[in-house]
Amino acid sequence: MLRAALLLLVLLAPPSAAQGPVTLYCARGNGEYPDAEMRLSAGGSHAVDVVFVGYRPSRGRADWSLRDCLRTASRLDGSRDIVATLWYRERGMRHRREPLQPRGAVYRAASGTVVLQTP
Repeated sequence: MLRAALLLLVLLAPPSAAQGPVTLYCARGNGEYPDAEMRLSAGGSHAVDVVFVGYRPSRGRADWSLRDCLRTASRLDGSRDIVATLWYRERGMRHRREPLQPRGAVYRAASGTVVLQTP
């Protein structure tokens, strides 16, 4: 209930207000799971960062994690496109990360579909 109320406040905040990231509880399968957060945009696409810390997922696990986190993010606000990016970082290296394959995915609000992006 509290999380829903906080999300409502974030979504209703004026566009000029700074909107910090919202933690997403997604891709919580067995074993290691990523840190994921969504940055809500006043205009344009929302952004989701999915970060594996100290664990490099298989390509299948990475794909599933992106899709699951986008599905979770679209429940918060599926009215806009959402761009998700997959990252890896070592423990203790908070600001140093590298992209993982697949690099990202996009939730298309108009069709409700997820499209993987590769370089």
